[in-house]
Amino acid sequence: MSSDSYLRREKATEALLKAGPVAIEPLLQVLERGDLETTQRAIGILQSIAMARPILEGESERPKLARPDPNEPDAWATLLALSTMGGSRGERATMAVEEITQVRRAQTIQTLTMQGAMIGVKEFVYGATTNLQRIVEVTEGYTGEDSLLELLRWIDKVEFARIEGPAIRQGVLKGVIQMPDLKTLSLLYGEIDLETMKVIGDLDSIDHLEFRYVPLNDELIDAIAKLPIRISLTLNGTDLSTERVDALRQTLPGLNIEFKRGGFLGVRCNDSFNECIIQSVVEGSGAEVAGLLPSDVIIRANGEPIRKFADLQAIINTRDPGQTIRIGYRRRNVEYEADAKLGKLTEPN
Repeated sequence: MSSDSYLRREKATEALLKAGPVAIEPLLQVLERGDLETTQRAIGILQSIAMARPILEGESERPKLARPDPNEPDAWATLLALSTMGGSRGERATMAVEEITQVRRAQTIQTLTMQGAMIGVKEFVYGATTNLQRIVEVTEGYTGEDSLLELLRWIDKVEFARIEGPAIRQGVLKGVIQMPDLKTLSLLYGEIDLETMKVIGDLDSIDHLEFRYVPLNDELIDAIAKLPIRISLTLNGTDLSTERVDALRQTLPGLNIEFKRGGFLGVRCNDSFNECIIQSVVEGSGAEVAGLLPSDVIIRANGEPIRKFADLQAIINTRDPGQTIRIGYRRRNVEYEADAKLGKLTEPN
């Protein structure tokens, strides 16, 4: 590869590409002593070998993840190791890693989207906040093999994941936790068992973890206490008692634990005002059925005074879905009262 003859260099390159993974060790030896041009050529061959490995087994309606031979040298792992080094080797290997990741990311999005997973920009509700985020979402609409979700290791720069309903299972979680930049995980509207909970423990850390309308018992709470949660835990509609959550807070004193019984009124207000002014009403919610409208000012809830949105939230958080709450509100300087039946917080479409 370092020959003065262009034809000899080209023939050597062709032979190494044809050899595939067997050529990895000779290429590493070349990199130890090669000049800049030889280094670039060797890294380029490693990149081509890595890209030649398929991510799926053949072509079928039920695609399966291609499993590499554990006894075979791995060009991708070799490039990752080289990218941590200095000099021209490290720089060129880093470029190769980025180019491969871009291609694999696109392949992953196409593959998993066709199987019913969602990877893209969507409103993401966590706790009391709603924001547009780049997310991964897996629901009962996912029809692929759970093992395919291991491809999520190629979805970098996405920090949010949501798993819903029957998709809350070991195989799905094992794939989702492969996301290299995962920071916030929400589990919604389903059930979880102890073995599935333990999968979350395989993460090095998770900043924010939410259970929404997922029943939890003492055994599951004990497992949560062992998870590597860094910043916050949200428990919304989990059938837990206040006493059990207080005990968890004592076990994890450095963790912000937000506890809600799960009742949802269906109004959005600006918490920066000194009045609880309704900005919008969620369609189909108890608030809409009760006749509340944008610009109404909520002044009481079950007889307790409401001065800010946080006051209303504090009362709602102590109520279960299905309970009725009496709302006092002001509209055009006239006070009214209405009974609103609380529902469940749902994700926006």
